[in-house]
Amino acid sequence: MSADHPAAGPHTQGLDTMIGIVWRTRRRGILIGVLALGGSLIGTAAAVAGLYDTPSKIHTYAAAVTAGSALAAINGHVEGIDSLGGVIQDEFGFLASFLLPLLGIALVAGSTRREEESGRLETILGGRITRHQPVLAALLVAAAAILGMSVLFAAGLVVCGVPVSGAILYSAALGALAFVFAGLAALLAQLVPHTRGVYTGSLTVLAAAYVLRGVGDTTKSGLALLSPLGWAEKAAPFGDQRWWLLTIPVVAGLAAGAGAVRLAGRRDLGSAVLRGRAGPECASRFRRGPIGFAAWLHLPATAGWLAGAVLLTAMMGALSRQLLDALAGNPALTNAMGVAGDRPLDGFVAATQLYLAVIAAGFLVQAIGTLRAEEAGGRLASRLSGTLSRSRWLFAHGTVILGGLALIVAGSSLVLALSTAWSVGDTGEFGAIVSAGLDYLPAELVLAGVALALFGLWPRGLGFAWAAFAAVAFIALLGPGLNLARWVLDLSPITYVGGPPRGAVDAGSLAALAITAVALVMLGFLGFRRRDLSES
Repeated sequence: MSADHPAAGPHTQGLDTMIGIVWRTRRRGILIGVLALGGSLIGTAAAVAGLYDTPSKIHTYAAAVTAGSALAAINGHVEGIDSLGGVIQDEFGFLASFLLPLLGIALVAGSTRREEESGRLETILGGRITRHQPVLAALLVAAAAILGMSVLFAAGLVVCGVPVSGAILYSAALGALAFVFAGLAALLAQLVPHTRGVYTGSLTVLAAAYVLRGVGDTTKSGLALLSPLGWAEKAAPFGDQRWWLLTIPVVAGLAAGAGAVRLAGRRDLGSAVLRGRAGPECASRFRRGPIGFAAWLHLPATAGWLAGAVLLTAMMGALSRQLLDALAGNPALTNAMGVAGDRPLDGFVAATQLYLAVIAAGFLVQAIGTLRAEEAGGRLASRLSGTLSRSRWLFAHGTVILGGLALIVAGSSLVLALSTAWSVGDTGEFGAIVSAGLDYLPAELVLAGVALALFGLWPRGLGFAWAAFAAVAFIALLGPGLNLARWVLDLSPITYVGGPPRGAVDAGSLAALAITAVALVMLGFLGFRRRDLSES
C-alpha cells in the first residue's frame, strides 16, 4: 500500500469484514428467499408455457384480458401481451408487485435497524468498522442476492422458450424493482427508531405505489410512471423494450442507498432522524401489561398491512362496475379470470377476497417474525426475568396478532362491500362480501400455526414460514388458472375454503382447517415453553 493512501486498506478491509458478517448471519434467510421467489417465478413461467403452447391459445388469452381496462388495475398494462413472455408477465403481475419489493425490504431491514436495536451493531463498531459500513454492506449483499435471483429467473425464462432479450430485460426490471425497495428500507432504517417502522413505512409506500400504478393504467394516464411498479412495467420487456427506463429505478435505489449511508455515518448509534414526540413519563397500566405492550409493539405493522389491504379493496370495489361491463358477453375473459358462471359479481368478489387472504397471511407471518426479533435482540429475556411467564407472553402476543388479523380482514371486507355497492349500485351482496372474507380466517390461521410452530420448535428456521407463504400465494393466485395438478392445489390451505361467495363453503373443511391451526399453535406453545432462549 502506498504512503499516499494510508487509510484505503483499513477502510476496504473493514467493509470486506462487514460484508462477511452480514452474509454469515443472514445467509439462511437470503438463500431461502431467493430460491423460493426464483422457484415461484420459474414455476409460473413453466406452467404458462405448458398451458399456452400454441400461438392461437396465446392470442385468445391476450384478446380476453385486454377486453377492458379494469384488469390493468390488477396485473398492470402489459405491452406485447400477445406473446409467451407477455402472458407470463401478466400472470405474475400481482404477485411480482408485492413479492419483489418484500424481498428487497426483508434483505435490508434485518441487517440494519434490527441489528442496531439488538445491540450487536455497537459491538461491531468497537473495532475497525466505521458507522456507514454496516448499511453499505447490507445494501451490497442485498444487491448481490437480487442479482442472483434475476439471473436465475432469466435462465428459467429462456429454458421455457422466452426470447433471450425479453427474458433478460424482464428479470432486470423485477430486480431493479426489488433494489428500489431495498434502498428505501435502508433509508427508512436511518429515519425511524425501530424495525417495525421500516416495514410499516415500506409497505405503506408499496401500497400507494400499487394504487398509483393501477389508477394510471386504468385511466391510461402518465401516473403509472410515478410508481416504482410502473417503471418495471413500462420497460416493456416483451414489447418495445425500453432498456433506458431501467435507469430510473437504479438511480432511485442508488440515491436512497447513498442517503442511507450518509445518514448512518452522521447520526448517533441508536438514534433516528425522525424521533417523534416524547412519550409519557410513565406508561399506563394497560401498556405495562403483556397485552398492552404487545399491542404497542405490533400496532405500526398492523397499520401498514391494513392500509395496503384497504387501498387494494377500495380500488377493486370502485372498478367493479367497469369490470362487470367488460365481462358481459365475453366468455373468454370470464374463463381467463376464473369467474365464469351466472353471477360474475360473485366471481369478482371471490377473486378480490383471494388477494385479501394472501395479504392477511403475509401479515401473520411478519407478525410472528417480530416475536423472533424480540428474542434474538435479547429483549425477550428481559421481559421474562420477572413474574411474566413464557405462556402469558406468547398468549398476549397471539391475542394481539389475532385481533390484528380480524381488523385487517373485517375492515378490508367492509371497505370492499361499501365500494362495490357504490360502484354497481346494489347493496344486496353486502353481507355475502363481508362473510366471504371471514370464511378465509381458518386457512390464514393454518399458515400462522406453521410460523408459530417453527418459532417454538426451530426459531432459526422461521424463514421457512416465508417460503411456505410464497408457495401458498403462488398456488392460490396462479394454481387454478395454470391448471396445476389437484394434489398441488391441495397443498394450500386456501384451496379448501371453496372460493366464496362464488363457490360453496364446506363447514367441515373449515372446521378441519381450524383444528389443524389449533394443533400447530399448541405445538408452537409447547416447543417454546421447553426450549432454551437464543439470541442469534
